[in-house]
Amino acid sequence: MKHNLRALGALACIAVAATTFVSQAQAAPVMSISLTPATDVAYGGAVGADIFVTGLGGQAVGGYQFVLNYDSSRMTFSNYLVNPDAKLGAAPFDTSFGDLGGTVDFLILADASITEPDLVTLQGGAFRLGHVDFNALNNAGFADFSLSFFGLSEYDGATAIGGVTSTGARLCVSATGTGPCDNNVPEPMSALLVGVALGGLALTRRKSKAAA
Repeated sequence: MKHNLRALGALACIAVAATTFVSQAQAAPVMSISLTPATDVAYGGAVGADIFVTGLGGQAVGGYQFVLNYDSSRMTFSNYLVNPDAKLGAAPFDTSFGDLGGTVDFLILADASITEPDLVTLQGGAFRLGHVDFNALNNAGFADFSLSFFGLSEYDGATAIGGVTSTGARLCVSATGTGPCDNNVPEPMSALLVGVALGGLALTRRKSKAAA
């Protein structure tokens, strides 16, 4: 239900976001999932999922959102971290929902006190957006991970960064941690157009600061 509400909010932003997307001249950023271990895990084994963004090209990211989808028949959620390396400053504005059963929701804006040049220096061309811990269940087969409802904002926290795409990941779960699993390869995620909730969230933060 929360995801449906967020999708409805995104529709209201599409006209503005689409104009922004067309105007972007830089290479499109990519959001990706890196798993530890990378290919195989035994029943009960710990799994770490790091979500990265690359290809920023000197662009400051003032906010981001995404939903990490995981196979709840083969993975059980343990914990999650937003802004794990403080790349959005020391005190970001976090309204993430966390684990919702099969999905982990992230929605965060940069620390309002940090300047745009400092944010660019902190982030460089790539940085880690979030981290999620899982444990493998006793159910052999591939566990797929993917991103949906994903988007990045510019420094202002409201203007969409255009052309963002994502890639998923896959892990083989087995009794010994050495397979076998079938060799079917998951389809790559296509680019999504999302105005998402970042614009409204940025406005809420500005009003809160003004009131303070």
